[in-house]
Amino acid sequence: MPHLPSLPANATLVDVYKRSPAVAAATLALNDAIMRNSTVFSAAECEAIAAYVSKLNACQYCLGVHTSAAVNLGMDTDDVHAICERPEMPNNPRLAPVLSYVAKLTVDPARIDSGDVQRVLDAGWDDAAVSHAAFIAALYCFMNRIVDGHGIRGSEEQLAAGGKRLAEIGYSGLAKLLAGHPA
Repeated sequence: MPHLPSLPANATLVDVYKRSPAVAAATLALNDAIMRNSTVFSAAECEAIAAYVSKLNACQYCLGVHTSAAVNLGMDTDDVHAICERPEMPNNPRLAPVLSYVAKLTVDPARIDSGDVQRVLDAGWDDAAVSHAAFIAALYCFMNRIVDGHGIRGSEEQLAAGGKRLAEIGYSGLAKLLAGHPA
């Protein structure tokens, strides 16, 4: 049950967005810029990293939606689960230092240091990867707090449908739908 009595019992983030169109437009534009315009991570990898940040923050709604989005964008379910459950040993070992960096930035940001960044660089990533990982971590700490602050939970069906919608129309498509335009 959401925390706001004026929201429907089965409320999703879309219901929250409908209440604040300007915030929805800005938030979805930021999501689109970060999650769909990476030059280093695929859209599926961005979604899986968002799912991992959401797991660290215990945001079940975002964990479910972004896991579903990653799978719908072509990532194997086992790969997404490895990122979220065994980040020190993901199926793509090159992601391990990125996930370590994201975890530390999520749970203990003041302790990030040049060694954390260097481990990402040593794995063959460039500066853009470090920046983009930081953008995803920051965005999903923000998004998790919006969702949990409103008490949004979502059923398994809603989480799966939300992830499928993100894979099919993306964040910009969702913004168009909320604005009353075809996606």
